[in-house]
Amino acid sequence: MNGVGICQSIRHYMTSLIDHKKFAEAVQYFEAHAKELERAGEPGAGEVIHLAAKAYASLTHLSNALKVARTAQHLVSEEGDSVLLAEIFLTIGGILRDMSEFKEAEKAYRDAESIFRRNDCPEGQSRALNQLAGLFFRQTDYNNSLAALMDAIEIARTLDDRQKLAYMIGNVGRLQTFTGDLSEAEKNLRLNIELSRELGDALEQARAYLSLGYVYLQKADFVRAEEALDQAYPLVVQTESKRDEVIYLTYLGELLYRSGRVNDGRATLEKALGLSLETAPGGDLEARASRHLAEVFVLMKDYRGAARMCARSWVLTEKADDKVELGALCRIKAVIAEARRRGSEARKQYVRAIELLGESGVRFEKAEALVAAGQSQLFPPRQRLTYLFRAEEIFTRYGMSTRRRQVERLIDENDYGKSSRIGRAGEPEEFPGDVDYHTRCREIKQFKGQLPLIANSDLPILLTGETGVGKDHLARYFQHVARPRSPFVAINCASLPESLLESELFGYSRGAFTGADKNKQGLFVAANGGVLFLDEIGDLPLNLQTKLLGVLENHRVIPLGSTQAVILDIKLVAATNRNLEQMVEDGSFRRDLYYRLSGISFEIPPLRRRKEDIPLLLEHFMKSSGLTNGDANALPPELVRQFVSYDWPGNTRELLNKVKRLEVMAQMVAEGDLVELARSMFSSDAPRTSSSLFDRVEEFERKIIMEALLAARGNKSEVARMLGIHEATVRTKLKRYGIDTGRYS
Repeated sequence: MNGVGICQSIRHYMTSLIDHKKFAEAVQYFEAHAKELERAGEPGAGEVIHLAAKAYASLTHLSNALKVARTAQHLVSEEGDSVLLAEIFLTIGGILRDMSEFKEAEKAYRDAESIFRRNDCPEGQSRALNQLAGLFFRQTDYNNSLAALMDAIEIARTLDDRQKLAYMIGNVGRLQTFTGDLSEAEKNLRLNIELSRELGDALEQARAYLSLGYVYLQKADFVRAEEALDQAYPLVVQTESKRDEVIYLTYLGELLYRSGRVNDGRATLEKALGLSLETAPGGDLEARASRHLAEVFVLMKDYRGAARMCARSWVLTEKADDKVELGALCRIKAVIAEARRRGSEARKQYVRAIELLGESGVRFEKAEALVAAGQSQLFPPRQRLTYLFRAEEIFTRYGMSTRRRQVERLIDENDYGKSSRIGRAGEPEEFPGDVDYHTRCREIKQFKGQLPLIANSDLPILLTGETGVGKDHLARYFQHVARPRSPFVAINCASLPESLLESELFGYSRGAFTGADKNKQGLFVAANGGVLFLDEIGDLPLNLQTKLLGVLENHRVIPLGSTQAVILDIKLVAATNRNLEQMVEDGSFRRDLYYRLSGISFEIPPLRRRKEDIPLLLEHFMKSSGLTNGDANALPPELVRQFVSYDWPGNTRELLNKVKRLEVMAQMVAEGDLVELARSMFSSDAPRTSSSLFDRVEEFERKIIMEALLAARGNKSEVARMLGIHEATVRTKLKRYGIDTGRYS
């Protein structure tokens, strides 16, 4: 058989093996016929060797893959620029990227794009730009990533390739995940999932599910995050992508430890670290797994282990100049230093973390650093509040509602606005002086009028409504009406893991389980004679729902490990922002318990449906904060207008926190005008939505250009440099979108 025939035969068989994901067999076959290819000396040998490089890369044998790919490059380049040479450069770029050789990878991708362009191959050019965008994304260089992606999208438009465009929208979704636009990210990633499923692209589908899982991780929606990761895993296994398996394990480990399953999170992350060492040692995968293990060790108060993992990750992350990971590591270093009583070092690391993450543009990690600093006792109270307010603003603006609520509770725990605070589990708390539930709402006033009658019954009260409407405060008001000189005990059922929640509610006797070295009084007993408030009752596990029902029906509780019942005389108030009726239908909430709780129920309307309460609450909170003498007529009309015109997604709690922010800002800014300070708080515009895929792309592109113009103060040359595109392209896009540069200069 002649040389051409040998090459064709080998190429045909290897292509078949690679198409069927039989990479190990393809490598074995190539190695067995390498000498035949060398003897053949035909142009087709470069194409076959390129296939071998792709097979090595799929097996993550990166050093072999790079060596073979360079051989293919040498052979094919002798024939001049060709589409095949561009494809080889794409493969080389991917190998170098996975080896964390980012500068060399960028050069390979740019060479590929240039050769595709010279060969009039816009489809390949678009792919090369998309890969380049992904490379910048991995380095958290979001400006350059967006610039490359925008150029790729422009080419896809000219090809009228809606499927390719939609895939790129998936990449836009990944970028939006890190810049905090989570709602849009979710839409784009779901579109990516649908299209990749239709096309049978399992790897792209797996990666979209992984990215979607990370979106929900940022939202702290752990149930949906786990569902998305569960969808990704079989696809990752099917495609035999070790890199994506490490990413899956890292995301899952983060999910586990953040949702309270710390030991499981540690085991999963250790598995991710081990696999990363097999796959790409010394790269970003190892660095991120090590960083999350450091987070786990901090939670376990193993500060030596945390410092060890932090140092390991730092060396790798600093090499890649990944500002996001470096910022997260600075936050961990700060927590470790504070635990070791190294205050000066800890303060320095907290500030450095916030600065680095501010530079990166990643909202979630920046907010987490602000929360960590806001909880540190190393800063004065007003500085801590400022950090928490900044975190709350980020979580609110980017739809991270669970984390926003958690930060709001941290703000509530400050000495300001005591009337809104919840007593800690097991600690009866005296009511503050002002116990009234301030309202002009007819529905709420009517329910308040019924509370003295309800106090004479033994029926529980179920309060429902959105987060922040004041369910806890209404429960406190009921205690003041029903049993004013008795204990008020509160617990958030969503804040503790199931094992701790049971012992907190029911108590236990000495020896009931390992570590129970003394008797513990449960919350039911602590509230005896008074009021027990169970917040977020919808998050109570099913087995504890059964025990709660028994307590309500029998008016007695038996601590864990005891046979002695305690007779109870309590008023129970439960609250939730969830739809318990739907949960009953779904089987996640007991029907009999729901009927027992809902004998007396009341839904507190959201603040946007009772605008008449806003001036009253504003006056009350500003008086409590010392911003006014309590005279409603003294409030500037423009200030009241700003508060009334806002929709208050966080309801009363958000309004209180806004007033607290005004208090802090007024004292930090000399001669601060309250109207101007409030205007700065309400200045952010709501995100626009559009139905068309092309409209969404244009809207996104327009936003990026306007942000660059703002940063460059209208200088078009500087905009071109920042976005990595030609100034002529900038001018074309400015004209296309009708953007006036004069307003930015």
